[in-house]
Amino acid sequence: MDLYQLKTFHVVSRLGSYTEAAKSLFVTQSAVSHSIKKLENSLDIRLIKRKGKDFELTEAGKALRDSCEKIFQEIEKTQENILHFHKRAEWGLRIGATVEFGTTILMKHIRGFTDRHRSIHLDFLFSHNLLEPLLRDEVDFIIDCKEKPMHGLEKINLFREQYVVIASPDLLKNHRIQKIRDMQETRMLSLDKDLKWWENFLVCFKHDELPVFKNIMEINHIRGIINAALSGLGIGFVPKYTVLNELEKKTLIDPFPSIRPKADIFSIYIKHGKLKLEKNRVFIDYLKKIKVSEFGSE
Repeated sequence: MDLYQLKTFHVVSRLGSYTEAAKSLFVTQSAVSHSIKKLENSLDIRLIKRKGKDFELTEAGKALRDSCEKIFQEIEKTQENILHFHKRAEWGLRIGATVEFGTTILMKHIRGFTDRHRSIHLDFLFSHNLLEPLLRDEVDFIIDCKEKPMHGLEKINLFREQYVVIASPDLLKNHRIQKIRDMQETRMLSLDKDLKWWENFLVCFKHDELPVFKNIMEINHIRGIINAALSGLGIGFVPKYTVLNELEKKTLIDPFPSIRPKADIFSIYIKHGKLKLEKNRVFIDYLKKIKVSEFGSE
C-alpha cells in the first residue's frame, strides 16, 4: 500500500468530505479522488460508497480507517523519538481550549511550562467549537467543560467549574431581587436566546417556580456578560473563576448565595493514541498540578 494514498484516505475519512480533504492536503479534489481510486484498486476492494456529494465508508473502509488512525499516530510518535537525536530538537504542541479559560487561566499559567520545557513549542486555538478541530487533528488535545462522548477519545478530568449569578449592587437595589421570580422583569444576559447557558442555575428550581423571562440579551462572550453586569445592564451567569476579584471587591454580587448551581467538569479530551506522545503527557501532567483554587472551585 502506498503511504500517500493511505494518508489521503485517512484525511477523507476524518473530514467526511473530498473537498475539505483536498484543502487540508493542498491538492485538487480530482487528485484526492484519483488517490482513493488507486488505493481501492491496489487492495481490490471498495472502501467508499459515493452518494452524490455525500459518501459513506464500507465495512472494509471503516476497518482501514481505524488502522490508519493507529498507523499515523505511530508515525507521529516515531518522528517525536527521532527528534531526540537532533541537537536542536523542538516539538510542536497545539492546544485547543474554550475562549474564557484559554485567554485567562491558561495564559496566566503557561509561562511556567515554557520556561521549564524549552524544547516544546506551543500554539493555541481558543474556540467555542473544539470537537471538530480535535477530530481533524488540527489540535493535539482540547480542554473543555462540555461532554464529548466520542469513540476513540480519552477523557482526563481536571477540576470542577463552579458558576455564579452576578449583578451590580445598584441593579439589585433598584429591582429588589431576592428570589427567582423577581427576575421576571429584569434583563437576562446570556450566551444564547434560549437560556441554555443558564441551565446549570435553572435546574436548581422546580418548573412551577420559574418565571417567564421576558427580556433576554444575547452576548456571545463571557467577558461581555461580565462587563454588561458591571454596568448594571442586567443579570449574568458566568464561571466563578472569571469574577473572583469583582465578587471580593463587591462590584458584582451574587443575589442567590444560598443556591449552588450545578457544576461542570473541565476535562482534557485527547485521542487514545496521542496519549503515547511524550509532549502531550508532559503538558497534561503540568495542567494537573495547577491549583484548583484558581478556578473558583469548591
